[in-house]
Amino acid sequence: MNDPALEEPIQDSYKRAEHKIKRTLSGRRQSLDAGDGVRAAFRKELQQDEEEEEVGFFQPKRWWFTSTAFPLVAGTFGPLANFFSICALSQTWRQLTQDGSRIPDPRWLDAVMSVSLACSLIANAVLLANFGHALRYSIAQPVTICLWYLAAILIIIPLGLTHKTLHLSHVSYQFTQAYYYALISGTIYIILPSLLVANAAGAYIFEAYPPSFNALTVPQRTLMLQSIIYFMYLAGGAAVFAHVEGWNYLDGVYWADYTLLTIGLGSDFPPQTHAGKGLLIPFAVGGITLIGLVIGSIRGLVLERGQVKVARRTVEQERRKWIARMDEPDTRWKKEEWDIMRRIQSRAATMKKYTSLGSSLLAFLLLWFFGALVFWFSEAPQNWTYFGSLYFSYSSLLTIGYGDFLPQSNSGKPFFVVWSLMAVPTVTILISNFGDVLVDWIRNGLILGMIEPAALQKHWGSRTKAKMAAGSDMDDVQRMDSDVEHLGHAVEHAEEELGRESGLSSRIAKEISRLAQDGARNPKTEYPWEDWESWLTLLGERTDSERGRSVDSSGDSARSKEKRGEWTWLGDEGPLFSELSETQWILRKLCERLEEVLKQELPRQ
Repeated sequence: MNDPALEEPIQDSYKRAEHKIKRTLSGRRQSLDAGDGVRAAFRKELQQDEEEEEVGFFQPKRWWFTSTAFPLVAGTFGPLANFFSICALSQTWRQLTQDGSRIPDPRWLDAVMSVSLACSLIANAVLLANFGHALRYSIAQPVTICLWYLAAILIIIPLGLTHKTLHLSHVSYQFTQAYYYALISGTIYIILPSLLVANAAGAYIFEAYPPSFNALTVPQRTLMLQSIIYFMYLAGGAAVFAHVEGWNYLDGVYWADYTLLTIGLGSDFPPQTHAGKGLLIPFAVGGITLIGLVIGSIRGLVLERGQVKVARRTVEQERRKWIARMDEPDTRWKKEEWDIMRRIQSRAATMKKYTSLGSSLLAFLLLWFFGALVFWFSEAPQNWTYFGSLYFSYSSLLTIGYGDFLPQSNSGKPFFVVWSLMAVPTVTILISNFGDVLVDWIRNGLILGMIEPAALQKHWGSRTKAKMAAGSDMDDVQRMDSDVEHLGHAVEHAEEELGRESGLSSRIAKEISRLAQDGARNPKTEYPWEDWESWLTLLGERTDSERGRSVDSSGDSARSKEKRGEWTWLGDEGPLFSELSETQWILRKLCERLEEVLKQELPRQ
């Protein structure tokens, strides 16, 4: 556009659009470069709101466990180990076999266990500060590792001396629940710093990811806080009910555990007092709510992220196969490649569902059979058979809790607590994953059997076809898309005022507004070929139907060739492998294109 009479209106419309973006982003940036401000603003707005999540999402898949899962496990189970250390200190380690009278422990044992607990508490606090970036990774990580290993050593030493220094030859005695809680906490204290050592090795030795916890998102760090709150709630509730009902504290822990997990083992420790029955109502409501939050976080932040990694691996493998079969690509965007992209996405989604189901089923079976094996040995004085242990484990896993089989031994109760804390969330996740697959079976079976192929194609080809990714931050997406939509409307209105409703910039602005609305409703929308073809035309790219024809003066073949290495359906920067959804990807491209067109329409200063 070289008409001098139109220079000032175009300048005004462009400046209005730029001013709107700057005003929207003023709280997030101190300044924007005058020449590249709008483009930088678009790029920022179309990125995920949390850059830390992107770091974890796009790390090499073989390092996902060390960079993300290992510190997340350490942060979640650290408070549990602290809780078990408190349980180990709550009573003596030995009691008489005849009447259950407690045998006093030597003072050095209590001192050593207290120091171990203090080390573990400090380690957890330092790890929490590391998660929240209050301490640098290079300082917090070695401190946490050393303190947890020291806590483990201080527990292992008295455990190793139980048959010598703590041995009593003149009386018949047995170890109490506190002894086995110490054994469990010591084991956890060895495992957790070992995971952090692997995390540090991946950062410093192999340099696979930055030496920080940036791979963890804010919700993932929140899981540690949720676990701390839950275990404090469990410990406090156990103390209250043990006092009200006259139980010892560790029996109160055992009762509180199977109560909050809704296992309900029946007549083992039913509340007898009116105070206990009255307190049960608020205690159960609060505890079940907390465990529900923790389970939801575990599913959404661990398994779902693992599913994404599996999906990306499947997509990568399938992409390589298809690229090897294809001829040398030209500068056109081919529908054939688009169809391949859709098939790869469908296969990856299927693999994600079944991999998730298989992994949760394997975890369920391991917990079931291994738990039964431990209960078989621990409850041998009750003459439990392995089949009876399998029956008890299964009914507890499914939170049925008939109460006909109950752990009675001092080793069985502590193991039941730690086992149930892992088993019940595992079953919940398994049921959820199986439900996802079952719903998919039913939906595909009913649709394929009841709808004609033409209608099916029309149904799945609509603009509203979508699959919402679990854990999407809808508030951030809607806020971002609202800003972009306002920009599109501003440019579109300015073009209408100038009488250029059918101009290229106006057409691009209309599509930006439509896509922003789609992104607000569903950021994971999958679009049919017809939409993609029209957008590529606006971008000046060549498709099969273009046959080398240029769509406008700025959309030449040289531009397509320059972008070919980045812009292909199966390329690294294409819609399939971009960190953005389809809506966000095309929005970014259209915004960049709109900026180019507007700059060409503006007079050169």
